Amino acid sequence: MTGRFMDLRPLDVRHRVRDATERSRIARLAVVAGGLLSIAWGSGAWRLSVARADHQHATSRAENVVGMEAELAEIRGDLKRSGRELAAWRTVTMPFGTGELIDAIVVDLPDSATLERLVLDAGSLIAIPAGGARRGESTSRRVEGEIEGFAASDEAVAALVDALRSRPFMDGVRVVTTRHRELAGEGEVAREFRVAFAIDLESASPAPIAAVDSASGEIAR
Repeated sequence: MTGRFMDLRPLDVRHRVRDATERSRIARLAVVAGGLLSIAWGSGAWRLSVARADHQHATSRAENVVGMEAELAEIRGDLKRSGRELAAWRTVTMPFGTGELIDAIVVDLPDSATLERLVLDAGSLIAIPAGGARRGESTSRRVEGEIEGFAASDEAVAALVDALRSRPFMDGVRVVTTRHRELAGEGEVAREFRVAFAIDLESASPAPIAAVDSASGEIAR
């Protein structure tokens, strides 16, 4: 045997075999190509889904950031409004309670005097002009007030006025009216008084200048 191969098949048979072999090779190549295309398509689809998920996540985060920025801007606006309101409130409010003022006045009352009515007018606070200091206008924060009551005599009323004038926060203390008053059911005549004053809110709080004697429990003036 020389190792030579002789194809003894008829020519048409050889052509059919060759064509069949070629078709089989093409079919195998087509299968391999289809598999590669399937893998590539799957990989592309996976990458596309990942990209879409990343895009959706980024969009969601962007929306959250925009929403947070809007909320932050709203909070800042609320803080500014609250600051303006607080500043306005501090401008028109009194830095002490009326109870403290009443306590201070009661401490100054003579023993024969009685306080019946206290009136405070804070309208002057609201009327302070903006930029008044630059125009040379007064910007003092003051509250006008009046007290009404009765005492045994004009001397007692005068003692009350002198005591109120000694208060560092009291200005313009003056007697508006005094008149006789008959106490109902007692048959006695007293002096009914009305005293006006102004409170300087820039000075100290009107805490009563008095101390309590621990032994007797009485207020020392």
